[in-house]
Amino acid sequence: MLQALRQAYAQSLVAMLAARAARIGRAMLEGSLLWRWLTAPLPAPADPWGASALGRRIGAARDRLAAGWARLDRHGRVPDLAGRAATWGIAVIAFLVALVPFRRQVGPVPVTIEVLLIPLVAAAWLVHWALRPSPPPIGGEEGAETRSRTGLPVTAFDLPFALYLAILALSLINARSLLEGLQTLARQASFFVLFYMAVDLLRGRRRAAAWVVDAMLAGGLLVALIGVVQYALGIGLTVSGLTGAGAGAIRGRIGSTQENPNFLSEYLILLIPVAMARLLATWRPEPADRQDPADEPVANTARNRTRRRSRAVWRRAFYVATLLAMLAAEFLTYTRGGWLGLAVAVAVFVLLVDARYLAAVAAVGVTAVFLVPGMLERLTGLLDFSEGSGAFRLNLYRVALVMWSRSPWLGVGAGNYLAYYPDVIRDYPLLDQRFVTYSSHNAFLTVAAETGVLGLAVFLVIVVLALRVAFSGWRHGLRAGDRLLFLGGGCGMIAFLVQSLSNITFFHPRVVLYYWLLLAVLVALLPAVQPSAPAPSARVARAGVVGAGESRWDGPRPGGRIGDR
Repeated sequence: MLQALRQAYAQSLVAMLAARAARIGRAMLEGSLLWRWLTAPLPAPADPWGASALGRRIGAARDRLAAGWARLDRHGRVPDLAGRAATWGIAVIAFLVALVPFRRQVGPVPVTIEVLLIPLVAAAWLVHWALRPSPPPIGGEEGAETRSRTGLPVTAFDLPFALYLAILALSLINARSLLEGLQTLARQASFFVLFYMAVDLLRGRRRAAAWVVDAMLAGGLLVALIGVVQYALGIGLTVSGLTGAGAGAIRGRIGSTQENPNFLSEYLILLIPVAMARLLATWRPEPADRQDPADEPVANTARNRTRRRSRAVWRRAFYVATLLAMLAAEFLTYTRGGWLGLAVAVAVFVLLVDARYLAAVAAVGVTAVFLVPGMLERLTGLLDFSEGSGAFRLNLYRVALVMWSRSPWLGVGAGNYLAYYPDVIRDYPLLDQRFVTYSSHNAFLTVAAETGVLGLAVFLVIVVLALRVAFSGWRHGLRAGDRLLFLGGGCGMIAFLVQSLSNITFFHPRVVLYYWLLLAVLVALLPAVQPSAPAPSARVARAGVVGAGESRWDGPRPGGRIGDR
């Protein structure tokens, strides 16, 4: 039935016109310098720490410790056990952080679930790092591990991360609240530590990476279901931000375990494209000659084929349930920035997977705008710059710009935006929103206000480099499932960045943790040496090699519709 509907739509006039328009747009996109740069193979990362004197000393000390331990533990059971525990810890973090709204104040320090879990995982990982055998040299075969002389993973983010942390620390010379600044610095450093641990533990281990991704989605499924039940029972709904036309038609906004509709929306739109990618991958099993070398060989018997089909059905059901639940919860957050970010992400995903379905997906989106109570009014209110929420946010942006102008190079100090907010309102009373303090509702302006031009520049380098990892992996990934995951992760990041224009997404710890963890998974799966298959030439790209009946969901190779081969 589904196959017949798909074929009927593919042969319709609407599908052909949409595919032609998308083909023209894609040809223009692929001919641009920005797109070529985003999808170009990433060069092998340098090893700045191993090349330094301090790095060489740390590496030599670690090697001596590992060699001494190897004489006591010839089979390496302790570092292996520590590595397994740390890997499971990464999966537990992926599953629990969004699901458990734990928070306790211990003196001046807020203790949350990630504050408890990350140090525990780090302790296990440190044992694994210190006692495992010496790392192989940088480079090597496809998928080989890439480690520094210090034994730490080498990535393209090493210098940007170090620079960003240094700028955060340097900005504290202007801080009014040193405690808030140090907490912000420690929080960001912990996310970078989580990133490096995940890259180190998952690189070259595709199955473990898949488990971490599925743990994220399993947590997302439960969070979304809790939100849907919350809406159905009318428990804990908030009317915050529901003003103007259409507000009366909205029962309320859900926050689920994130306890805030905006936070929940940020979390969901990051994972929805990933769920789409994982679902599509279940329709495209890898050929036998491209199975993961780490996988155990399985005889191609009728029993094993039945078992694989049954497993694929259950996985497909899980991804369908996850996707539908998260989409429903996203609509019920009534967060306009999240809706816009999701629309952009889904459009990019469908355009690059199979442009024939772009018109159908757009029709579903337009229908939802008119069917979901109050959705149309919420979206149009965003454009009201006279007295609606558009005017409200515009004044918040002005406050951030004024604060940035007072310390343009280093900002007012990491974590100190709210500490300086009353000063701006005192000097510019027309910007007063009748709140003692209020965020800028824009992550980029907050970064600029707190860390100045230097911090904003490095931050933009990091987020653009993250997009390059995603789309370079989509273009050059070794397996169809990997390429889809890269595309889903990249589209999730696009949605996250779009919502960052209307929310301070990167400053919500239980949300942004998933951004860094997803990026770590993509970096771990990125091949160390790119495949030898050439990318399409500029002439072919300009000619629009992907026709109305073709798909690009398979990466750079032409053809590859769902169900082919």
